[in-house]
Amino acid sequence: MEPIVTLDDVHLTLGGFEALRGVNLGFGEGKSTIIMGPSGCGKSTLLKVAAGLMPPDSGRVRFRGKDVFQMSERALLDMRKHSGFVFQDGALWENKSLFENLALPLQVHFADVPAVERSRRVVRALERAGLEDSASERPAALSGGEKKIASFVRALMTEPEVLFMDEPTLSIDHAMTERLHQIIRDLKARGRTIIAVTHDAQLTSTLADSLVVMDAGQVIASGDFDEVKRSRNPRVRAILSEVLKDIASYDTDLLQLLDGDPEPGAP
Repeated sequence: MEPIVTLDDVHLTLGGFEALRGVNLGFGEGKSTIIMGPSGCGKSTLLKVAAGLMPPDSGRVRFRGKDVFQMSERALLDMRKHSGFVFQDGALWENKSLFENLALPLQVHFADVPAVERSRRVVRALERAGLEDSASERPAALSGGEKKIASFVRALMTEPEVLFMDEPTLSIDHAMTERLHQIIRDLKARGRTIIAVTHDAQLTSTLADSLVVMDAGQVIASGDFDEVKRSRNPRVRAILSEVLKDIASYDTDLLQLLDGDPEPGAP
């Protein structure tokens, strides 16, 4: 089966820095992929390029086989309808209430649905997220955790086939983290494609089908999670040891691998 999202030889320079260098990746439909790597390696940039939010300098980004940055306006709008993006900083409209922020995707993609029904969907989403009491608040009045939850819920308003997530559980409390974990597990069980940048050990352990490891703008390992975590590449192992060390409490097999020494001369 062809990947639902594909990157072919993607390059991107930002501020004189090579953020992405010859990235080739395919994200399987219905699979969950975790992107990991040290700070500043290009993870978030890769996620935005894959989602069609940031054009590369060269290379191609395809959604269901079609070049995202060569799509007609109508085709691009349809792609947006079937994908959602959870921003690390929330990225809410500051001049709109929480209710209005969540209603916006429905207004854009479901304009033919009666306003009453769209409002019902927003109310249900707010209740599910535990934010119903903040519906009339502007983002400035929300806590950092509430903004993250709101961004997550907004990304789900159109019931997307593909969900891109940039550190969805960063800087939120335990109760909210558990709530998000459950929603994400439900999405995975329903066959949604999930592509996420995260250092959340529990989420990675329970979610990942595939793992992408990045370093200095390049993908240095990718594939099935169980295979990549057994890599004997010293740089891959060093990154996994740093990023995945907290998973030990969830994955004893990984702990044994990280504690072991790479075989001499192994790839």
